[in-house]
Amino acid sequence: MMRWSPLASLLLVVACSTDATPKKPVAAPVIEQKAPVREAPPEEPLPAMSASPAFSMVNAGAGHTCGVAESAELFCWGRNDQGQLGDSGSTERTLPVAVGEGLKWRTVSAGGTHSCGLTTDGAAYCWGSSIAGQLGSDTLGTIPEPYRVQKVPPFVRISAGENHTCAITADGRLYCWGENQHGELGLSLFSKYSPAVQVAPQLEWSFVSAGSHNSCAITLEGKLYCWGLNNGGGLGIESGDACQSDDGPRLCALPLRQPMDTLHFTTVATGLTHSCAISTGGVLYCWGSNDHGQLGSGFREPLGPSAVIGDARYVAVSAGREFTCALTKGGVVQCWGADDDGQLAGRAADATVPAPIAGNTKFVSLSSGRAHSCALSADHTVYCWGSNANGQLGTGGHKRSFAPAKLMFAARDNP
Repeated sequence: MMRWSPLASLLLVVACSTDATPKKPVAAPVIEQKAPVREAPPEEPLPAMSASPAFSMVNAGAGHTCGVAESAELFCWGRNDQGQLGDSGSTERTLPVAVGEGLKWRTVSAGGTHSCGLTTDGAAYCWGSSIAGQLGSDTLGTIPEPYRVQKVPPFVRISAGENHTCAITADGRLYCWGENQHGELGLSLFSKYSPAVQVAPQLEWSFVSAGSHNSCAITLEGKLYCWGLNNGGGLGIESGDACQSDDGPRLCALPLRQPMDTLHFTTVATGLTHSCAISTGGVLYCWGSNDHGQLGSGFREPLGPSAVIGDARYVAVSAGREFTCALTKGGVVQCWGADDDGQLAGRAADATVPAPIAGNTKFVSLSSGRAHSCALSADHTVYCWGSNANGQLGTGGHKRSFAPAKLMFAARDNP
């Protein structure tokens, strides 16, 4: 969720039909780095805390995190300089604070410096930075509490990116709003910001991921499309402007080599300059930048879409700044890529192949931010690990964690 230098903006289709056996990379794996010496930070006094209530979902943003409790209450914690926590203020919070009290929430997405959520009736609310119109408001500045997005239908999915937001209706219509300087809304005319627009109305959509300056989405048929900035090959093609028209991005069909051209996909995740998607057979494919091994290929060369190393089958994936985490069908979270802030939860060094995080907890969902991740366990407990510079782990302090740490609540606030 960082700013990129403009390279190429476009709209492309990545794949279409049934699973095939993925080919393993042929390049020799890189020898893993020697683990760096971890310096213990000074101890920090912690507030009085109590256990967290049960959660139904959690989502990690750049420096903050939000989640919905089973009670349909919404909580956020971490960085708040742009009002991204939605508590009407700008004070950083190391423990969860209630957001949008009085509303019943279904889901939430934490972006760069803004957040968006859906209530149980599908109404979209956004809060935080509105510098590029990513809140769906005419106000360009900050809105530190939930603002109901106007002139949009009810939604069932929503995704907050760096400076834009996308959402899908129950009947498969895709809408995006906010920044379009790099074509991240799929508009043919670049603009600093835009109100909600329908993307490719001729298609029906099932999943969307709004990234830094790009977006990826999957149709009901399982075809994967990505559009926007192609920095590092994050759109799945080589850098360049082969699909660039005079007035902006346009639909560009790029059939992939076997076995990729026969695939259907179920979910996709966009990172800083890399992306990953899971096929209907549970095979995980990643593409784009690979400086830290975030593609899981066993080496550090950038790649087009390629299967990650190993025989695991996956049900969820989340792409961070320069790392990736994914959830296997057995409930195991695996991570790989950069580990300078504990993003891999137990690896102690960058890794180019997937490996389980520390501990034996079984998980049902996960989400990665810029340098931290959070996951929901089978008993509905939230665990987070990695960077905690802004309190985004929800542990009451700022000490980063190299293993999954339970989310805590202020003693007086636990419902």
